[in-house]
Amino acid sequence: MKNITIRDIADHANVSVATVSRVINNHSNVSPKAQQRVQDAIQELNYFPNRAARELKSHASKTIAFLIADSTNEYYSQISQAIIQIIKEYGYTLFICNCFNDSEIEKNYLTMLYERNVDGIILNSCGRNDQFITQISKRIPIILIHRRINNPDFLGDFVDADFGNSTYEMTMQLIRNNHRKIGLISGPLSISSAFERFQNFRRAMKEIDIEVDPTYPYMVEGPHDSEFGYRAASLLLSRSDPPTAIIPCHNETCIGLLRYCRQNRIPIPDRLSIASPCNVNLVDLFYVNPSRALPDTWGLGSRIGQMLLERIQTDQPIGNREVMFMPKIIDGNAIRSLPPET
Repeated sequence: MKNITIRDIADHANVSVATVSRVINNHSNVSPKAQQRVQDAIQELNYFPNRAARELKSHASKTIAFLIADSTNEYYSQISQAIIQIIKEYGYTLFICNCFNDSEIEKNYLTMLYERNVDGIILNSCGRNDQFITQISKRIPIILIHRRINNPDFLGDFVDADFGNSTYEMTMQLIRNNHRKIGLISGPLSISSAFERFQNFRRAMKEIDIEVDPTYPYMVEGPHDSEFGYRAASLLLSRSDPPTAIIPCHNETCIGLLRYCRQNRIPIPDRLSIASPCNVNLVDLFYVNPSRALPDTWGLGSRIGQMLLERIQTDQPIGNREVMFMPKIIDGNAIRSLPPET
């Protein structure tokens, strides 16, 4: 079978090779009539552009990668859809890479993407690759989402939903309902997003003169998954003096906490109050509906796509930028008001 070339397309459409090239590369300076003839010829001859050759010539792959610490979270699926809507108008394709909360997998992905000349990277980092990410940021446009890079030489942007402030607000909501023994199921404090939530929890507790330090009995730190949420709930609620309320700092740990309570017949909020500083998947289907923070996933994804395209398409230097979205606090039915202490 003959390998169809753009010269064959040009002859078939009765236009120049340059016109065919402009149509294939989405250039605007082609008349509608000529563009239609070229597109008809491409379809009739079953022509597929040689993408590899185009990448070598333009030094662009028209691909963007989204590296997610754990892509099983529906939250990132919603953000991805918004990103795709923005970048597809410019001919870019989004590849989603699940790093399974493994820093070595993340580093392998970053190495591969760099070698394959990806045009841009959106990164929800697993942590522990800050130096390597900083090196890549000098060569490939990068947008960080939720998790910062602890290196002053990093070049790129940071987009976040302020779940730290949501943690503060949730803690204060429990305090206003006279809770003092408040548990915290925290993510790894080596990750910036988990540390920010911890710091805001600590700030709220300090307002009632409770110091959250290494001796604080109601805090458990671990991975962002439901199994850990279940184990943490068991540890906290099996204490001789258990907390009256718990703040799970992640969607999956909240699911694990709720599962433990259901299996052990712990009534909510009669025995335990729950407030989550992030969204909880399908929470509107639960009989137990924790107060939660609802982020604007479409706004986040759209802004990420716009900022990355700005970096990809300009030849001018762009300094580091930061965009923060404020989640909406949604009141649930999982907080009980306790009688005030006497």
